[in-house]
Amino acid sequence: MLTHLLMIVLFAVFAGLPLFYAWRVFRLDEAARGGWLVRVAEAALLLLLFLALGRWDMAGLYTRWVLVALLAAAALLSWRRHACRPWRVAAGPSFWRAHLSPLAGIAILGGLLVWIALGVFSAPAPHALRFPLEGGRFAVVQGGAHMLLNRHYGHPAQRYAADIVAVGPAGFRARGLLPDDPSRYAIFGLRVVSPCAGDVVEAADGLPDLRPPRMDPENPAGNHVVVRCEGKGIRVLLAHLQRGSLAVAEGARVEAGDLLGLAGNSGNTSEPHLHIHAVDAATGLGVPMAFDGRVPLRNRLFRR
Repeated sequence: MLTHLLMIVLFAVFAGLPLFYAWRVFRLDEAARGGWLVRVAEAALLLLLFLALGRWDMAGLYTRWVLVALLAAAALLSWRRHACRPWRVAAGPSFWRAHLSPLAGIAILGGLLVWIALGVFSAPAPHALRFPLEGGRFAVVQGGAHMLLNRHYGHPAQRYAADIVAVGPAGFRARGLLPDDPSRYAIFGLRVVSPCAGDVVEAADGLPDLRPPRMDPENPAGNHVVVRCEGKGIRVLLAHLQRGSLAVAEGARVEAGDLLGLAGNSGNTSEPHLHIHAVDAATGLGVPMAFDGRVPLRNRLFRR
């Protein structure tokens, strides 16, 4: 029940707050165009931040573009009231005092976006890998070299990890907000394939697929496979596989794209998804990955 409540609150914040700002932009009646511009800029930066941070696989991939369209329409309609007004007015309080709140919002929101961008773009060059799933459209829900984009970022071995879900035709990762049947999640049972050519150095099976939101902290990776990538000096872990689905055993030779198993919900996971991260074989520290030339950032989509 607590998990369901948290999901509802998150949905209300990430969808409701941009709607409130769009409504406020629509109703703007500033004395000058400069004030209008400040208010619209604050709303646009808030929406941009939410587009980067939100779990749009839960709220719906298309919901975010509806919010963008609503804000754009609100800005256009309110601009028609302000187009003939001066850029600033001489009388009354100074511009800075009159717009202190939105200017502070712009500074805070802009600072957060710059902070995220600096983390993402300062990451080392990624290792080229094949996308590890087949048979659908996939969204990255945890990924990127920043703590606000990736809950794994604080763990040295998982700093550049990615959690990936599948999304259905309507843009949702499951039939329902948090169904307790793993089969209602779009990723459950899809093919997990090797991201590189190499050797299987670890393969574990036999753990049950849990009913969300139950978790198994005693077995964090659940059913999983570790592949030592040939010529790259890295090992790649693919976790939370379906019980009884592993197609390889320890010591097996695999090529990129070979079947490893099926996506499941085993281990320390609140819902079905694929967890993948790569580590330097010598140090055990996490290294960045790129799937088919694209780094897995939160909300980035892949088709296979």
